[in-house]
Amino acid sequence: MRRRSGEYRLWTRRDFIKLSAAGIGAVSLGMGCAPLVTTPTSGPKPPMPLPMTIAEAGKRLREGSLTSKALTETYLKCVKQLEPKLNAFITLTEEQALVTASAMDAELKAGKDRGPLHGIPIVNKDLYDTAGIPTTVGSEFFRKRVPKEDATVVRKLKEAGTVMLGKTNMNEFAAGISGTNQFFGDTHNPWDLDRSPGGSSSGTGAAIAAGICLGGTGSDTGGSIRVPASWLNIAGIRPTFGRVSLYGVYPRAYSLDCAGPLARTVGDVALLLNAMAGYDLKYSYSIQALQEDFTVGLDKGVKAIRLGIIENYTFREIDPEIAQAVQAAVDKFTSLGAEIKTVKIPLFGGPLEYSSLFNMLLYEFNQILGDEFRAEPRRKEVFGPIVQANIDRGMKITKETYEKARAERPKQIIEVKEVFKSVDALLTPTMPTVAPPLVGASKDYDRGRQFTLPFSWTGLPSVAVPCGFSPAGLPIGLQIVGNELQEGLLLRIAAAYEKATEFYKRRPKVSCAEMV
Repeated sequence: MRRRSGEYRLWTRRDFIKLSAAGIGAVSLGMGCAPLVTTPTSGPKPPMPLPMTIAEAGKRLREGSLTSKALTETYLKCVKQLEPKLNAFITLTEEQALVTASAMDAELKAGKDRGPLHGIPIVNKDLYDTAGIPTTVGSEFFRKRVPKEDATVVRKLKEAGTVMLGKTNMNEFAAGISGTNQFFGDTHNPWDLDRSPGGSSSGTGAAIAAGICLGGTGSDTGGSIRVPASWLNIAGIRPTFGRVSLYGVYPRAYSLDCAGPLARTVGDVALLLNAMAGYDLKYSYSIQALQEDFTVGLDKGVKAIRLGIIENYTFREIDPEIAQAVQAAVDKFTSLGAEIKTVKIPLFGGPLEYSSLFNMLLYEFNQILGDEFRAEPRRKEVFGPIVQANIDRGMKITKETYEKARAERPKQIIEVKEVFKSVDALLTPTMPTVAPPLVGASKDYDRGRQFTLPFSWTGLPSVAVPCGFSPAGLPIGLQIVGNELQEGLLLRIAAAYEKATEFYKRRPKVSCAEMV
């Protein structure tokens, strides 16, 4: 939300609670929210349900039964209604969103169509630089940080015609998967407000799950896209390392970071990835790959596709409800015509120590932030306990230990990729548990690294897709992992499963129920 001075205000949960207490009518008036109607062409039109997917929204925008402005206004109203419960946003860019939405409507009316994302409201995780808009990285230390340039992904999504509703909450400096934040408040899971939404892309995930946008950006170092996808009943992809530019995205660990999208459905993830992926000279790890339309082939199914269950790994040390859901997914793939094979990856059977991989992440995190952290006299006030602990641990890791791990990494990647000679993709849980309580012990979150961090380490793409619910009604996610640059195949596999199960259609307790 822009102040009269021209600056953007960083909204806190307390702000939204105060506004909500004043009544939604007063909220709409005080924050400039226009009436939630589409201008009629031949008499009044009855309100319609919000679109479930980007594709549905696009169809309605082009046939004239919906405008981007009306859709944006409705989502903004939902934000104001639900934000006191969810705390998904750090900055709400309402004024800018409405201006952009109106411009997108005018372009469509004039015959200019930017493609499938034209006029689609999304959100951006608050570590993506946005020109003239605060990018805090979830940190008190960067509360007043305002970039002068958009991150490459932000620029590309703008060019594709998206409408940014705001910048979303996250673990401070992307440190952790809990969704907690000492300075901007914790993000809450709309399926159960006392539980974690997953992180560090917590705000993006919670906003999508609660139906207050159609998609958004996340980042994934050790699982920060896949974890919220698993615990929120949405889809997300961690692409091949280097396939999406990280220029203008604040780093957590240079050699592990990836940028990727989250959305309600696999098809929507594919549409967002189309806009985000591509070579970027400004990003040193960017890889040159053929431009690909990730939506092509989503309807081809999985007949004769070879899917691997990893011996002593896929079902190791996971909660019974997770094992049951993953086994049901394996059975479903079999019924869809896939070939299920048990495979061995010796490295995953023991030698690959997850805590050692995490040490490599923390060494790089210390290299990125450590000097600023140590030079800040108020560091105990402006850095949270997780960041402080991460820096302290990262300082203790020697360069020799780090370089030894780096030297071993290429060989380990080759060893893991050998499995793709016998299968097309691998199946694992995304997480070994359902979402734990927000105030849960660190061990509740540490267990999650066993399925996400190894594939970050090997740089391989992986998709997280809903695969069921616990007896308590909490979402469970399936991870599908492929060889490098096989995002199209992974999305095809995930789409076939999604279509056959339709878990994505279930809505959480806290959800936008508006009409547009």
